[in-house]
Amino acid sequence: MKNLKLAPYLLLAFLMFNVSSCDNEPLEGDFNNTTNNGNGTNTELSSLFDKWWYDSEDFTADIYFHSNGMYEQKVTLLGNEVISTGDWIWVNESERVMKIENLGGSGQVATDIWFRFSDVQESSFKIEQSQNGTSYSVPRLYLDTE
Repeated sequence: MKNLKLAPYLLLAFLMFNVSSCDNEPLEGDFNNTTNNGNGTNTELSSLFDKWWYDSEDFTADIYFHSNGMYEQKVTLLGNEVISTGDWIWVNESERVMKIENLGGSGQVATDIWFRFSDVQESSFKIEQSQNGTSYSVPRLYLDTE
């Protein structure tokens, strides 16, 4: 009987980790400052690394891209923090497409996800998520403060 009471919460957790749509929209945004800074890394994209990012609507998981290629995400459900980890690689850095591989953790159903970034600023960016690398969700705004 207690298991039936948990079903709606498990469904909510499942949906939160799998927010995607069937739209394949073109990449949009301001692409100024996309030149390399001399050491092979994009100055604008380097602001993504080594800090927590929070969904501006507090709907999806908080995310963290370590500069060493590790990835973390966390979400709080019913007072419990659910953490997933994986590794990130650039699939196409000039088009701002990143793939998260080896994703695992409590409640995690997908082992690979793709992110497409737009409007990358020092303290914000928009991100679209995909489970197959072709069909992406609507953009979500992430901020570096809660």
